[in-house]
Amino acid sequence: MVRTWERYLLYALIVLAVFLPLIFPFDVWPNLPTREVLGVFNTIDALQPGDTIVVAVDFDPSSEPELYPMLLAVLRHAFSKDLHVIGINLFGPAGTGLGVKALSDVGEEMGKVDSEDYVMLGFKPNLPAVISQLNSDIREMYRSDANGRSTADMAILQRTPKFQGNIKYMVDLAAGETVRPWVAFGSAPGGYPMGAGCTAVSFADYFAFYQSGQINGLMGGLKAAAEYEELIGEKGAASAGMNSQSIVHVLLVLFIIVGNIIFFKTLLQKRAEAGGNA
Repeated sequence: MVRTWERYLLYALIVLAVFLPLIFPFDVWPNLPTREVLGVFNTIDALQPGDTIVVAVDFDPSSEPELYPMLLAVLRHAFSKDLHVIGINLFGPAGTGLGVKALSDVGEEMGKVDSEDYVMLGFKPNLPAVISQLNSDIREMYRSDANGRSTADMAILQRTPKFQGNIKYMVDLAAGETVRPWVAFGSAPGGYPMGAGCTAVSFADYFAFYQSGQINGLMGGLKAAAEYEELIGEKGAASAGMNSQSIVHVLLVLFIIVGNIIFFKTLLQKRAEAGGNA
């Protein structure tokens, strides 16, 4: 029978395992990058200063713990290469605010200027029609950005009036079914390469796009975000989260091992007592 203090001890150990790596960051072990994550990283890393990429913030707060650290890592990498970034959200209105915050925070951190080095376009419904129009004329589809400012005279959109022929790479960070229309109506007819990021549970669904070569990189969940942080040399929330997750998994395995040892030891003792009383 488990005593009350033993149960509380287990809970306390789990709480410490979760929060200590978050409060006092340290490396449990390195997050070695996979081939799929390297596909996104290497493509962005090979671009030239002044090139423009698109980052689609196609997620909302429910997927923020996994995809927001991924977004920050991609933006830091792009800005460190002096790339221009066009942010967009076609998943739902709630994602626009996340994109605005990420671009403004990382842009300020790295000395970039809004509407010159980056812009966040707002949400538009009807993905296929919007994506098709962006390939031919961005400002025709978006007369204003997510902050309500006119796009007519924005320097970044004057350099990049349309996706086709101007975009060097596109990354869709997706919580829903947005990768498929981006491939079908954006990347394929527009002629620009594409990568994607998704929640861990959706990785298997999108892997077919990677296998077929329709996207050249795929980042799945918090682990992939931590791998990207490792590649750019800037540890953040994803690395801390993976440390907590790894420690808790090890602790749970130890609990199972110790629990089984105690169970079988108790069972053998009862059998020995029963044999002695016979």
